Amino acid sequence: MNKINSSLLFFIFFIFLFSCSFGPSKRIWNDLSKELEIAKNKENTKLIFSSSEKFQKEIKNNSNKVITVSKPYRNESWNQQNLTNGNYVPHLSYQNKKNLIFKSKKLGKNSFDLYDVEFQPIIENDIVFFYDPSGTLFSYSLNQERLIWKYNFYKKRYKNLPKEINFHISPTSLIASDNLGFVYSLDKDTGNIQWAKSYGVPFKSNIKLDDSNLFLVNQDNKFYVIGEQKGKQRLDLETLPSFLKSNNKSNISLDSDKKNVFFITSAAEIYSLNYRNRNINWLFNLTGGSFDKQVDLFYSSPIVYSEDELFLSTSLSSFSMDSKNGSVNWEIPFPTKIKPVVLKEYVFLVSKQGFLISLDRKKGEVIWSHNLFKTSKKLKHNKTGDIVSILLISDQIFITTKNGYFLFLDYQNGEIINYAKVSKGFFSKPAIIDETIFVIDNKMRILQFN
Repeated sequence: MNKINSSLLFFIFFIFLFSCSFGPSKRIWNDLSKELEIAKNKENTKLIFSSSEKFQKEIKNNSNKVITVSKPYRNESWNQQNLTNGNYVPHLSYQNKKNLIFKSKKLGKNSFDLYDVEFQPIIENDIVFFYDPSGTLFSYSLNQERLIWKYNFYKKRYKNLPKEINFHISPTSLIASDNLGFVYSLDKDTGNIQWAKSYGVPFKSNIKLDDSNLFLVNQDNKFYVIGEQKGKQRLDLETLPSFLKSNNKSNISLDSDKKNVFFITSAAEIYSLNYRNRNINWLFNLTGGSFDKQVDLFYSSPIVYSEDELFLSTSLSSFSMDSKNGSVNWEIPFPTKIKPVVLKEYVFLVSKQGFLISLDRKKGEVIWSHNLFKTSKKLKHNKTGDIVSILLISDQIFITTKNGYFLFLDYQNGEIINYAKVSKGFFSKPAIIDETIFVIDNKMRILQFN
């Protein structure tokens, strides 16, 4: 798997020099649809959507290989979805007492009975920021155990529409984007609106922030860079749309040191752009370049960037890529939407149905695999609901499910250590702060476990 050939890269770079600018006069990147169609037939394409069977084999760690992990890290804030710009979440420290130590009163409404599998509460300086599906944003003080402010941006005409909102915290602001096509900024201390822009097309990605630039992707796979201070559009890039709209969210990851942004679209294309030099580094097409073979219900997990590698899962495969040139290091036919746990030497994957895999990070070889619900008489998928998230906390694999379960597993073999139903259901994924677990339940309450 190689980079786009030099002539094609030169052609694209030539176009960018004359058609894009961070200034106000020219804000639109050139439409690259013709160039992208050509690229589909080049060596930067790979057909992963084949008829090959999914990996479902249970494998025991017969070699008795001891999996070693780094010491857990005590995290003190959670200012964006998936914690870091690269979506990398390290081995986190947890008290491991497994007790509910705080439950707020019901703060919002979930009349649509929804849950957001990508959202996590944003927590900074003991302040929790979250939203409810009616579109109300909340700032809650853990120290004072009271609501500081709440704000609803949406008018009566949007009253009957459920909202899906992405957050990102900057030093002064709470940035939000939504499934109605709005991006807006609030003063995070007061909840006062600072600016708001309508882009007309729903945003379907997380938000990333670097050098006062906000990075987003909309439902039509259009990539935006927006100024964080005033919300002015600085540039955009038209990519290939998919034929069908889906509820799957696109995903963005940053290498802040090299100023590279990586994003994957619902048309099954992965892009690497340098936002300092305004260059396309590489692009990778997962459908083999054929519209006949395009999978319109394509989905992917969040992209994890770590030490010049990208890790993600898609509709049929999970794989590791070289972030410098887009080549594939390894691939396994294991589909999941759930963000992988990436460690220095190992990767853990889990499907929403409860199939768990441990991989060698360098080679992609399976160390062990385990079906969580196959051997347990009491714990079944139809009881727990879909698995929503996976983390490594204090030497245990920590899994949450839609129906309100916590599962703690042995990372050496995937066996269940213990589990508990802690809520009737979750609205969000968990965040780990000061060795405690925070999660929003489907009654719109903040739950904290030590």
